[in-house]
Amino acid sequence: MKISYEPIYLNQSESLKVQKYTHTSKCSSVSWHLHAKYEIVYIKNGQGNIQIDSHYEKYTEGTLIFLAPNTSHMPFGNSVFKNNIEIVIHFSENFISDKLVHFPEFDSISKFLKTITSAIIFSSETHKKLASLFSKCEKQNKTEKLLSFLTILYELSIAKGQRSVSKNKLFLDSNKDSLERVSKIYQYINDKYDQEIRSETLAKQLGLTPNSFCRMFKTATNRSFIDFVNEFRIKKAQEYFKYNDSAISEVMYQCGFNDPSYFSRQFKKYTGITPSIYIKQLHQSK
Repeated sequence: MKISYEPIYLNQSESLKVQKYTHTSKCSSVSWHLHAKYEIVYIKNGQGNIQIDSHYEKYTEGTLIFLAPNTSHMPFGNSVFKNNIEIVIHFSENFISDKLVHFPEFDSISKFLKTITSAIIFSSETHKKLASLFSKCEKQNKTEKLLSFLTILYELSIAKGQRSVSKNKLFLDSNKDSLERVSKIYQYINDKYDQEIRSETLAKQLGLTPNSFCRMFKTATNRSFIDFVNEFRIKKAQEYFKYNDSAISEVMYQCGFNDPSYFSRQFKKYTGITPSIYIKQLHQSK
């Protein structure tokens, strides 16, 4: 079984990522995948399949699932009803260790999150109880969204009737070690994207030769290491342009680029437009 690693990008100014999918706009992941973020999936209605590691079951009236980082799974959505929606929330482990930990009032939530080693499937009662929170979450501003998210986490932490899915390590193929390495590589890039990043440095940290490192990364992600790094940096550049009134040259250096023409080419490669046009469109939309 081939499992792909999916990078999840969080905006610099937000603690979580909320995405909404409908009858016509489905999740881009179409096969087995995993990622380094926690994931909560709310599906309003319809029937579909739940495939998490070696666990398989069907749902008939929507579902509510909580996945721990690095848990392999298939997409859960369906297109049975046109009014169906799928809300997916991603957040990082740092949200627990760096933010929740500072508030003793959230201690029970932190403890609950640390108990999730693979996945939890919640009861239909919890699914119905939280329906309105999920439905409005995607339309809220950042403050309202965070407050709704904390309420969701609290309700999930005290919910009854949920079922845990055990992680079956034997289910993953021999590529599992590579995917875990990619997860570490992703975290390294996330921490140091504004600095020089060399594949040789990461290869040494992972105990690989440079050639073995590049082959492993290509096999696990189906893309080259430099392509992965450049796209990550361009995503960060988009965030800087969106949330800061910064000059193009300043953003270029903040995102680890040194050559203006190369930065412009890479920006256009991943966004379809140049940095100057991107900034102009941002100003026009305000």
